[in-house]
Amino acid sequence: MTTQEVPYHITSFNKFLKIQLLPELNESAWNELETLGDSLLLELKDHTSPSVIIDLTKLTYISSSLVAVVIQVWKLVDEAGGKTAILNTSEMVEEVLQISGLKKVWCIVPTEEEAIAHLSQALKKERIERQRVFSMPILLGIVAVLSAIACYILYMSEYVAVDPKVTLAATIAFSVAGLFLGATALKDRRKNLRIMGVMVLICSLILGGIGLFKLI
Repeated sequence: MTTQEVPYHITSFNKFLKIQLLPELNESAWNELETLGDSLLLELKDHTSPSVIIDLTKLTYISSSLVAVVIQVWKLVDEAGGKTAILNTSEMVEEVLQISGLKKVWCIVPTEEEAIAHLSQALKKERIERQRVFSMPILLGIVAVLSAIACYILYMSEYVAVDPKVTLAATIAFSVAGLFLGATALKDRRKNLRIMGVMVLICSLILGGIGLFKLI
């Protein structure tokens, strides 16, 4: 299904995606709207830029079903670590969003310039925050994994006079710490940090398992 065959348009500009929803969507039956929503979400997943402008300017009103589709798109973008701005000029549409409480959650603006400015500012702020703190759980998790590896190397070494049980116990202890820290990192909104959290978890499980097996 292409964007020409469905009542919405997806375009790319200024490193953002703009999804323009057309009035025909309001007339769609729920099962048709659900299919269109799934198709739209699949198309979004194929794009590298998660920051999106949802353009409602062609709508004079918005049905509750269509609001649900917009929420789906917003959640998908949010889960990908992106930002969303809503473009709207209709008082009736704004009233529906106000009643549903979404106006408090979304940035709703009347012009593309304001939407772009909002997204640019939000992304800039996020970049600054990322530079300020990479992710303390991930950093500590990596340190824990490296410490567990170091302790296991000491256990394997024939040239270091350290009680093997002590090095194995330390390996297990650092691995447990890595497990907790890796699990904490899984809650991060940034996909790359969640992937690193999984890697910390896997390494910690392997090292902890080996240490426990050797100790027993």
